[in-house]
Amino acid sequence: MEIKVKDFINQVETDEFTKIVLNKIEVKEVSELKTNFMENLLAKFESAISREKIVRAVQPIAMNNEPVEVVLETGVINLPFTNINRVDNFFDVENTVPLVTNLVIISSNLNASDLFIRSYSNTSDLKSDTAKLVADTLLSMKQIQVNLEENEDGKSQES
Repeated sequence: MEIKVKDFINQVETDEFTKIVLNKIEVKEVSELKTNFMENLLAKFESAISREKIVRAVQPIAMNNEPVEVVLETGVINLPFTNINRVDNFFDVENTVPLVTNLVIISSNLNASDLFIRSYSNTSDLKSDTAKLVADTLLSMKQIQVNLEENEDGKSQES
């Protein structure tokens, strides 16, 4: 699917896109995530993009009671919807470009920016990147777990 950059920006700014929020998954650690924990998110996202819609699909996860959002968004560049005001820095807004799939992971325990973002192939070719997308999600979830454990260790030593 392709879209004019200004139309993409307008639809995101005016909230004219498909929003999907799944039920929260609660785990103590990454190993408790089922091997297919991304299946429902991917299926809902793919269903929406097959209807040629701009989409933001969220899988909330609570790891050891800490909130994590695993988000799939359509995009024109590897920027989350929250940075839509920067998209026109990279494109002529009159250009038509392919929609890509962005994986956005949000957690205050991930890194200094609380954010991981990576772009994958054109939305029409998402199947080819599914394994990499899941692997990147698991890698980020493992980093969150390590950081949570380090934070807990630090709190224990201070007591």
